[in-house]
Amino acid sequence: MRRSSSSSHKALRDGSGCCPQPSRLVLAVLIGIALGLLVSIGTISRNAHRRSIAEAAVVHETLMAKISQQEKRLLEVDSSYKTDQQQQDRRKAQTASLEAEVANLRAQVSMSEQRAEAADRQADASSKRAEAVASELHMVAKQLRAANTQAVQVTETPQADRHTPWSPSRERDAKDPELATILRKIAVKNEVLVAISNKNYAGPHNMLGTWIENVQRVGVGNAMVVALDEQTKKSVIDAGMESILFTMKISDSQKNVGENHAVSGLKFKILRRFLDLGYAVFLSDVDIVTLQNPFGYLVRDSDVESMSDGFDNATAYGYNDVLDDPAMGWARYAHSMRVFCFNSGLFYMRPTEASVKLLDTVAHRIATENGWDQAIFNEVIFFPSHGPYQDPAVTRRVLDIYDFMNSKVLFTRVRHDSALSSRLPAMVHVNYHPDKHARMLAIVERYVHGKQHALDGFPNGSQ
Repeated sequence: MRRSSSSSHKALRDGSGCCPQPSRLVLAVLIGIALGLLVSIGTISRNAHRRSIAEAAVVHETLMAKISQQEKRLLEVDSSYKTDQQQQDRRKAQTASLEAEVANLRAQVSMSEQRAEAADRQADASSKRAEAVASELHMVAKQLRAANTQAVQVTETPQADRHTPWSPSRERDAKDPELATILRKIAVKNEVLVAISNKNYAGPHNMLGTWIENVQRVGVGNAMVVALDEQTKKSVIDAGMESILFTMKISDSQKNVGENHAVSGLKFKILRRFLDLGYAVFLSDVDIVTLQNPFGYLVRDSDVESMSDGFDNATAYGYNDVLDDPAMGWARYAHSMRVFCFNSGLFYMRPTEASVKLLDTVAHRIATENGWDQAIFNEVIFFPSHGPYQDPAVTRRVLDIYDFMNSKVLFTRVRHDSALSSRLPAMVHVNYHPDKHARMLAIVERYVHGKQHALDGFPNGSQ
């Protein structure tokens, strides 16, 4: 994906690609400016035409008023000089003068009307010329846009933005053929449920065996195990599930965090290989009991959908946390937003640029820091960009706490509530308790075999 994108950009730089050259862009800009000027000229011509007509109308009305006034004066002169010959002569002279003035005014009206008609014809001609040129420029601009769109479609990569998933392809398969072969065989709609395990949890009577048994029981066929040793791979295949061997080395920075956490920290590099091939991954630790097909409970609107370590709506979905500092007086209350951690042992991730950036950032920190993988996972998801640090900016969703239940929710709340206990979760993660396998088996007895008191022997917490 990245190589093709790089090649396309190189083609654009050296002129061998099909994108428009800079001169086309300049032409497009000049055409846009010309269109604007022509529209402006047309508008000015029309406005000038309107002003000429308006001015002519005013002049016409003024002249007609003067004519009317002079005609009235003629009538007055005619009536006042009827009996006196001398007065009649004066009247004739005045009449002749008034008639000459009226004729002059009428001539002015005629000239004004002719100028208005000429202006109208000129405006129409200018408008038609502008429309013709604009039409030609519009066609040229349309052709340029079509050429540009075609070039962009040729050079654009399938991942149009940071949150658009990409799909499997033969080119991607070639990068990791062994894994690609398995995924082509088992994936459903390019999605797969994945567990990662070593020999410490393998075997039919251990946690991995219980995990496999319940995944198979509910009919999740698109599931596999990444084995970290040959013994685990053989155990998984013997149980009837697909498996692949990844030989991974624990970084020096993780050697003192405990084997479980060190192994857990490897998952981020492993998942990167799945995403590179174009598959969405539902990552599941082996201390999880699957009671329904989990893929039916996903929304698929985010890069990451994760189980929460929260134990109620506020802690899982977020709340306003207020710090009281009396020493500050009027400003003693400071607000912050809090949400409990996403669980790094149960989350769904889509193959997007943002997801890959998240995995790479977490993997780098785990390889260079002596930190807990879940803490680092959440810091990278939630901490904003600051200084030189660039947030991967993944979109995220919290899975419903009663569909994807952590063991604190189950043992401290659900089993003591008749309404909640009748609800069948999709998955239960025994993450809050150290006696993991015993509680997993009790959960199977309670929800699969219907033994209502199967959980009663366990305390809310650990002893």
